[in-house]
Amino acid sequence: MKEKASPGRLARAAAMMNIAMHDANWPAAPRTYLPRITQQHPDDSIEATMDAAAHGVLTNVFPGFDFTSALQEATDQIPSWVDPARIEGGKVDGTKIANLMIAERSGDEPAFSPTYALDGVPGSWRPTGADGALDPNLGQLKPFAMTSGTQFRPPLPAGFTSYDQLLRSPQYAAQVNEVKLLGSGGPTTPTTRTAAQTQVAHFWANDLDGTYKPPGQLLATSIEISKLKGLKQSENAELFNLISMALADASIVAWDAKYATPIDLWRPQSAVRGADTDNNAATVADPAWVPLSKNRDGVPFSPPFPAYISGHATFGGAWAGVMQRWFGHDLTFTVRTEDPYATVRERTFTSFAAAAEENARSRVYLGVHYQWDADGGLESGFNLGEFVYTTRRDQ
Repeated sequence: MKEKASPGRLARAAAMMNIAMHDANWPAAPRTYLPRITQQHPDDSIEATMDAAAHGVLTNVFPGFDFTSALQEATDQIPSWVDPARIEGGKVDGTKIANLMIAERSGDEPAFSPTYALDGVPGSWRPTGADGALDPNLGQLKPFAMTSGTQFRPPLPAGFTSYDQLLRSPQYAAQVNEVKLLGSGGPTTPTTRTAAQTQVAHFWANDLDGTYKPPGQLLATSIEISKLKGLKQSENAELFNLISMALADASIVAWDAKYATPIDLWRPQSAVRGADTDNNAATVADPAWVPLSKNRDGVPFSPPFPAYISGHATFGGAWAGVMQRWFGHDLTFTVRTEDPYATVRERTFTSFAAAAEENARSRVYLGVHYQWDADGGLESGFNLGEFVYTTRRDQ
């Protein structure tokens, strides 16, 4: 399934599904997110309960898709010796849990409102293509694990509190000039990006519809690591519960910083082209500058939301924060990509932090972020992942 949805919506869907599956694994879940249900029978199939919980949530959040065959395929894997009545009872139990999750998140839709007013001054975000602001109110989404949507809000870029202060600063000029050279994608504009850096840029991108977006890439990697380490069903239920809560809350952290602070920072494309408006002698405008990032038609594009902080970096940091607490800091694993422009389909890492840091840095090579977007996202993400692990892991 390839759903055309924003990273925030996909992260929310994964959290709803994996939390419901965790809570459906009732013997191994001393702490649940949802109220405990009354089972049809104490011997109802846990597998059937988890499968039905996932099916019920997915059917609700992706109404345009039919998950019937997926549910049947999962049911067929339940051992033949299990009493069919216990399987049917488990399906009823799982549907109850799915309905509880759907009800719990029924007030989420206003956070996906497209309402947004541009600040309209140099330094402020503005569309670089046909799309308007994506998920400008996502920072208001009710968190899954955090105490509030601002709990891990990073400081403003370099600590500046106004666009004018920011744009006049040497720190700003250094950020713009770095991405101007490393992230250029135009045929007439120079770049210092190496071939290896170009590979990294496209490997982590997954911005386009038809890819699994940043949360999906990290979840897919988690599945492979789980297989590598031979995790049991109960362990997977808990681990993916933690990962998904962290990723969903990471979207809130990142989009809160992007839209709900005094600086909704413009993308490098706007900064380089509009350098003649920033009152900074250390930047030089280039009206032809475009990022390396491209849409499926090969046209350069920047994601339709402010730069600071990087969503990729925040997702990656939150994921790494959970994973390194679960597996330890040092583990050799492979990450794969679905990005259509990636020439290298797999990359191997020896630590979760290294993968998250490369993911964050890749956005500078792609020409869509500054390094402080990456740094701020990583710090907030790592802190969030640590918080989710320490406060939400089953004891």
